[in-house]
Amino acid sequence: MKQSWFVVEQWDENEILLPADESHHAIKVLRVAPPDVITITNGQGKVAKASVTRIDGDRVVVEVLQAEDRRRLKPELIVYQGAAKGQKVDDAIERLAELGVAEVWVYESERSVVQWNKEKLDRLTRRWRAIARSASKLSRNPFMLRAGGGLSWTELLRRVSREPYTVVLWEEGALPLRTALLEGAERVALVVGPEGGLSRGEVEALADAGGQVVSLGPLILRTENAPVVAASAVLYHYGLIG
Repeated sequence: MKQSWFVVEQWDENEILLPADESHHAIKVLRVAPPDVITITNGQGKVAKASVTRIDGDRVVVEVLQAEDRRRLKPELIVYQGAAKGQKVDDAIERLAELGVAEVWVYESERSVVQWNKEKLDRLTRRWRAIARSASKLSRNPFMLRAGGGLSWTELLRRVSREPYTVVLWEEGALPLRTALLEGAERVALVVGPEGGLSRGEVEALADAGGQVVSLGPLILRTENAPVVAASAVLYHYGLIG
């Protein structure tokens, strides 16, 4: 219990009221009570040890004992994920959040097998952010993964053109990922195709926008597995895991 993490997105004073959902989890699941010590984070690098001072109705009140601001490790890793059906994107986001990926943005493309209306997309975005928040807490990451979706193909190309460095995963790529990564990179973006993969025309458009086309090897990975494997390889390359 003393190692439990909770997200409080903003706090300015030493005495803090945990949000309703975090309070519920603390009281009903973890059975926290004074004078337990927990860890709180704002999800943007601020972390504090806090002592539970009281339970005020259905809310937990804590007092900050010691706080610090942590720096995000470099490079920041961004994933542009092709839209996929079922829980495939959920699974990818959960694992990427545990790895410390900074952002995941879901886009629609020529071979996407799903299309979402605004109402469905809003629900999915809320779910993805809840999954990312839970996974970030579980992995003790003071930086919560940002997730969203509904990027059009045009918007994806625009974003890729603005990224400092982007690698595009493609099964026909000739350059291995490990040889394409730039030393000293501050930010690396990965583009992962949907279930049907990226068409040759789409890959050429991404290359024209500044993306470097790479391969993960001779084996074909599922769309929900490819970003996790690639992210792990990138983090290993830069010495952030392993």
